Formats: sequence, structure tokens, C-alpha cells
Amino acid sequence: MTALTNAEIGSVVLGIIDNVPVGISGLITTLVNQQIYFAEQLTGNTIGTTVADAYQPAIINLTIGNVLSLMEAQGMGTRSVSIGELSLTKGMQEGTSKEFKDLGIKQLQEIGQHMSYYQCWG
Repeated sequence: MTALTNAEIGSVVLGIIDNVPVGISGLITTLVNQQIYFAEQLTGNTIGTTVADAYQPAIINLTIGNVLSLMEAQGMGTRSVSIGELSLTKGMQEGTSKEFKDLGIKQLQEIGQHMSYYQCWG
């Protein structure tokens, strides 16, 4: 993998999830940006607008989780959603969205946090 921009990650997410309503797909870059901000807050690392390889799986999973949550919350009339080989019917999206979010958080935690150490001499 190479570093992807936020828009490219959005395209990956839209390529993974079928039947994303236009009202949500139009927000995909904003959703990716929110997940990048979340990842920066969780890890203490700066990710920026070009996402390094290490962060991409977590950002993608967090974004998928949020897209599914939005679809469920807004009742967009989606009867089924496909994520690769996985097919979800209406009502199953919320539990699956939590699983994607949890996976993304776990992946970020595995990357670790940036820590700065200093010693005070008194």
C-alpha cells in the first residue's frame, strides 16, 4: 500500500459498502476526516491529509462503522448492505457498525501512542 489521501480512503470505503445513499456518500470525505481526527486524538500522532499505510486499515474500519451507523440512524430505506462478501439486512447494521468501530480502535491501539519523556532537574 501507499499513502492515500482522505478522498481516496473515502473511495475505498464506498467501494467496500454497496447501496450507500447519496446523502451519506456525499459526506464521505467529512466522515474520513472525523476518523482521522479521532485517530490523532487516540494515538497522539499527527496523521494529516495523506494517511500513512499503518493507519489506513483503522481509518477505513472506523469510517465503515460510522457509515453503517448513519445509514441505520437516518433510516435511509436501505433494505440490505453488502460489505464485500458480507450481506446485512436492515436492523443488523448497528451491531456490525460497532464491530467495525471496535476493530478500528483496536488497530489504532496496536499502533501505539506517541510519548514524550523529559526529566526535570530541581
